[in-house]
Amino acid sequence: MNLTREDPARLLRRLAWTGAALACGLILLGGVVRITGSGMGCGDHWPRCDGEWFPPLDLATLIEISHRWVAALVSLFVLAIAAVAWRRHRADRSLRDPAALAAVLLVLQVLLGAITVKLALPPWVIITHLANAMILLAVLIMVALRAGQGRPGEGALPRTERHAAHGLVHATTGLGFVVILFGAQTANFHAGLLCLGFPFCSDSALPPAAPLALLPWAHRMLAFAFLALVITLVVRLRQYSPDARPLWRAAQVTLGATLLQVGIAAAMVLHLLPAGLRALHLLVGTLVWASLVVLVFRSSRTRAGARVRASKADRRPSLAADLVTLTKPRIISLLLVTTIAPMFITPAGLPSPVLVLWVTIGGYLMAGGANAINMWFDRDIDDLMARTRLRPIPAGRISPALGLGWGISLAAVAFAMLWFLVNPLSAGLALAGLLFYVFIYTVWLKRSSPQNIVIGGAAGAFPPLVGWAAVTGRLDLAAIYLFAIIFYWTPPHFWALALIKQADYARAGIPMMPVAYGAERTKYEMLVYTLMLIPLTIMPTLFGALGPIYGLAAVLLGARLLWYCIKLRRERTVTPLAWGMYKYSLLYLALLFAAMGVDRAFPLGTREPDPSKVIIFNNPGEELATPVGIHLGH
Repeated sequence: MNLTREDPARLLRRLAWTGAALACGLILLGGVVRITGSGMGCGDHWPRCDGEWFPPLDLATLIEISHRWVAALVSLFVLAIAAVAWRRHRADRSLRDPAALAAVLLVLQVLLGAITVKLALPPWVIITHLANAMILLAVLIMVALRAGQGRPGEGALPRTERHAAHGLVHATTGLGFVVILFGAQTANFHAGLLCLGFPFCSDSALPPAAPLALLPWAHRMLAFAFLALVITLVVRLRQYSPDARPLWRAAQVTLGATLLQVGIAAAMVLHLLPAGLRALHLLVGTLVWASLVVLVFRSSRTRAGARVRASKADRRPSLAADLVTLTKPRIISLLLVTTIAPMFITPAGLPSPVLVLWVTIGGYLMAGGANAINMWFDRDIDDLMARTRLRPIPAGRISPALGLGWGISLAAVAFAMLWFLVNPLSAGLALAGLLFYVFIYTVWLKRSSPQNIVIGGAAGAFPPLVGWAAVTGRLDLAAIYLFAIIFYWTPPHFWALALIKQADYARAGIPMMPVAYGAERTKYEMLVYTLMLIPLTIMPTLFGALGPIYGLAAVLLGARLLWYCIKLRRERTVTPLAWGMYKYSLLYLALLFAAMGVDRAFPLGTREPDPSKVIIFNNPGEELATPVGIHLGH
C-alpha cells in the first residue's frame, strides 16, 4: 500500500507499457498475416474463425487466429488502462483523456478489423487499419510516459516556453507517419517489385513512368527526406545544454533506428522482397514510430532556454563532426586508394561505376567502424597523450557507449552492404580486417609487444584484398602481392611517427619500437623493411603483371623512400626529417597504387597474363573471373 501511495500511477504505467509492447507485437503479427497471405485464413467469418471459436488449424488459419487472439489480449489491456485511469486518475486530464482516447481507438480498430475480413481485404481498409493501429500505439506510449513523469498533473510546457526545434520535431514525426502510410500502400498494392535497385528505382532518381511504380518511388523519396530531417534534428539538439540530454538521446535513438531501417530496406529490395526481411522492415518501422512518440514527449517538456550559444573560442564540434572524427577520415582516404586501385588492375577487366561506389562506401564504413571501436578501447591511453587527448571520447564530447555503438553499427551496415551489394568474399575479408585490427592489434599487441605494428599492421593490408575480391570474386597471387606491399610498408611508415611521438607513447605505456629499443634500433629496422619493400614493389613488372609505367614509378618512389631512411639513420637525434619521412610515406603508397591504375589504362609493353600461371586460391582449376558486378541474391 505504501508503494501505491508513493507512486499512484505505477499500475497505470505498467499496464500502458505492457499494452504498448503487445500492440507492437500485434502490428508485426498483422504484417505476417499480410505477407503470408493468411488474411482469409478464417474465411469471411468474424469474430469466429470459419464459424467456430476453435477451428481445425492449418498454417493460414493458425496465423490469422493467432492475430485475433493477440488483438483480444490487447483489447483487454486497453480497457483495463481506461478503467484504471477513470477510477484512480479521473482528476488528472493528462492521464484520463489519452486513456479514454485509447478505448475509442480500440473500438474503431475492432470495427476496421471486421470490415477488412467481411470485404475480403480491400487495400484501403487494410491501410486505414494499420494507420489506426499506429495511432493507438502512440497513445498507449504517451499514457505510459505521462504516468512516469513525476508529479501528477505535470504536463507539457506552454508553446511559448518550448525550445526552438520543437516545430522540427513535430514536422519529423508527421513525415515519419506519412512514410509509414506510403510503405503500407506499396506493400498492399504489391508495388515493391516495380522499383528495383537501391537507393533509386532502376538506378535513376527520376520518377518512373508506370503510375503504380510511383508509390514505391515516392515512399523512398519521403524516407530519404525523413532521414535528412532526423539527422538535422540530432545536429541541432547537440547544441543544447545538459538539461536537454533526454531529448537529444531520444533523437539519437530515432536516428539509429532509421539507419537500421534503411539498411533493411536496401537488403529487402535487392533480394526481391523475401518474407523475413519484409516482416523485419515492418517491425523496425514500428520501433521508429515508437521512438518518434517518445521524441515528441521529451520535446514538449524541454524549455526554450535549453540552447547554449557558445562563443567561437568555446564552441565544441557538432555531434556529426565528432562522429566523423571517430572514423579517422584522413587515414581512411589512403585505405580507399588501396582498395579502389586494385579493382582496375584485375584480369577481370574494368569494374562498373556502381560496383566501385558500393565498395567505396562499404570500405569506408567498415574502416570507420574499426577506427571508432579502436578509439573506444584506447580512450584511457588517449587521455594521456597530447596527440590524442582531444579526440571525442577522452575529451568527453561523446560517451564511450555511443562511440562503441557507432563503431559496431558502421561495421554491421558495411558488412551487410558488401555482402548483399558486392559479394560475400569481399564482405568476409573486410570484416576479417576489422577483427584483426580490433582484437589482434588494438586489444592484444598494441600494449604488449614492440612488434605491434609489424604484426598488427597487417590489418591495414586487407583493403587491396577487398577491392580485388569485389571484382573477381576470388583471390589470386597478385592480390597477395598487394597485401604484402602494404604489410612491409607499414613499419617504416608508422615508426617514423613513433620516433616523433616517442615521449607520448612512453607516457601512455605503449611499447612502440622507439620506446622499447630506442631510436637507433628503430631506424635500423625501418631501413631493413624498406629494403624488403622496394624489390617487392618492382616484382609485378618483372613478372609481366604490370608494365613499365608502374615499374618506373615503383623505382623512383622507392628510391626517395630509401633516401629518407638512410639519411634518418645517419642522424644522431630525431629531427623534423622523421616527420618528413612520415608524410612522404603516405604520398608514396598513394602514388604507388595510383601508378598501377595508370599503367593498366596505358599498357605500354605489358604482357597479357597467362591464365594457367595465375594462382586462384579458392578455385584453382577455374578460369579468370569476369567482373562480378552487383548481386541480387546469393
